[in-house]
Amino acid sequence: MKTSPKYLVIAIAALASQAQAAGFALNEQSVKSMGTSQAGRESMAADASTVYTNPAGMTELAGTQFSGALTYIYAPASISNAQGFPSGSNDGDMIPPQPVGASFLSHQVSDVLNIGIGLYSPFGLATNYEKSFQGRYFGDKSKVKVISLQPAIAYKVAPTVSLGLGLSVNRLEGLLSADITSLAPNSHLEVNGNDTAYGYNYGVLWQVQPDTRVGVTYRSKTKYKLTGTTEIRNAPASLLPSQNADYAAELGISTPATLSASVSHHLNKEVTLHGEASLTKWGVLKELVIQNSGAPAPFNTITETLEWKDAWLYSIGAEYQYQENMILRAGLGIDKTPVTDAHRGVRIPSADRTVFSLGGSYQMNKQLSVDCAYMFLKEKTAHVDLSKPTTPERYSADYSGKAHLVSVQMNYLF
Repeated sequence: MKTSPKYLVIAIAALASQAQAAGFALNEQSVKSMGTSQAGRESMAADASTVYTNPAGMTELAGTQFSGALTYIYAPASISNAQGFPSGSNDGDMIPPQPVGASFLSHQVSDVLNIGIGLYSPFGLATNYEKSFQGRYFGDKSKVKVISLQPAIAYKVAPTVSLGLGLSVNRLEGLLSADITSLAPNSHLEVNGNDTAYGYNYGVLWQVQPDTRVGVTYRSKTKYKLTGTTEIRNAPASLLPSQNADYAAELGISTPATLSASVSHHLNKEVTLHGEASLTKWGVLKELVIQNSGAPAPFNTITETLEWKDAWLYSIGAEYQYQENMILRAGLGIDKTPVTDAHRGVRIPSADRTVFSLGGSYQMNKQLSVDCAYMFLKEKTAHVDLSKPTTPERYSADYSGKAHLVSVQMNYLF
């Protein structure tokens, strides 16, 4: 019985395992950097999305600028070599297509001071297996989202160096469920909860020489204490005499800190090269504990050891000034997963990924420009092997995942 709630707990930590970045990060805030597979994300400072990617970059923006982005995510998955007990279906494609939006505003107060604000989703996932999914006793449905509001300030401390600081208010909401045991075929457990927490990010932008710029950004760990409800339905009488019950639930979890650095170099008037290295401190997810107030064993306290590992993202990209009002982009990245083989579940069948991207910008007039990007993510085959210590349920399968992301962004200079 510890295993069923276990995978609900893990799913909260795996907010977006199949979306854009390994682990649970969404990186669709800047469409320009999506076109280069995130290469140059901290050093571009090309539009108001720098409020998120590197707040120090706002000092490179004149006047008042707005950027609004929308990304459509389609992440089909296939399941093969499925085995286990009891039997069931293995359709795959458990991630419904979904949009992700972001908007940013930057204002130049003076020649050395800018302020800004951003509204975006840094984490999010919706998974929904079919009702007869063979691994439903280890997880069947999840819906988690984080919405962040971040004011920011940037100051040019020297002609070639700028500093930036952002403070974020983050709202996390989640709903997660699984069947409990095949000994009671209609038994089901669902957890929902929410919390508001605060974080910060700061950045440095350094114009090393006229053609080379370096950006570094740190995003803090954010601690949440989710409160909500655990609903248990049709449980075996041996585990829950009333069979149906609701309990107040609490879960403490932290989203990880991230340290990112990028470089942008103008090779000539037409070509700009970008490079990126980003470390996400997934190792913060060592252990999770979910508390169900007043619930009998085994539903009262569930402890899960995760032992995730820190993970790197590397990418390179380029921009080409095709015409005076048109820029083309391309990129290639490697995104490492924090999930180890020992802790891979049906909600997080994550493995290392290769990222390919194409993009472009079109300057419609002096005030309005439009960016677009397409990203393709190919994930290595991931093996899942699960069982329960006290009941007969078991499940093993190979997951093959990929994702298509199509993004568009509007930028307006007031």
